[in-house]
Amino acid sequence: MSRLRLALGFAGVLLPGVAAAHSPIKGLDNFYAGLLHPVFVPAHLLPILVLGILFGQRGPRSIQPAIIAFLVATLVGLALTALAPAYDVQLPLLIAAAATGVLVALDRDLPLALFALLAVGLGLLIGLDSAQPELSGRARLAALLGTGIAVYLLLLYAMVFADWFGKRNWQRIGLRVLGSWAAASALLVLSLSFVA
Repeated sequence: MSRLRLALGFAGVLLPGVAAAHSPIKGLDNFYAGLLHPVFVPAHLLPILVLGILFGQRGPRSIQPAIIAFLVATLVGLALTALAPAYDVQLPLLIAAAATGVLVALDRDLPLALFALLAVGLGLLIGLDSAQPELSGRARLAALLGTGIAVYLLLLYAMVFADWFGKRNWQRIGLRVLGSWAAASALLVLSLSFVA
């Protein structure tokens, strides 16, 4: 009888709970759950970090309009989640992350308008995909505010990292390798999403 109880207890531990990709983190205040949201969603974290590396490669001062465009587009995307909180933009986000990784790997000077266009697209997609439909009112606003701050900080940290480590030739090669890994990771997830 004790073996049966042990087997049933073990089976109960293995049963999955509720799985929701964009639900708030239990036990945390809504603001802090929103703050951690981009860190726990790989489809958000990867494009933000790769875009930050791309901006850092170019030099944050020379690409400042694209940085502002990204932040404004992210805020617009977050605001649009109030209208229809069920956007599914995982596929375009992964495609944009792969394209951004390729741009980091190529390390070419491109027109500022291209960087701004990429920044607007990524910011809008990340904002639209950050909805938490379980929340409403002030709780949703707090979570979205936390998400907006986290997106800004992640982009800033990646830019500073790339700017700091982009001074020497071998460091620039390391940044290009990071870009190629990001592109490969995004393409791998994309290929798996088509198989499943």
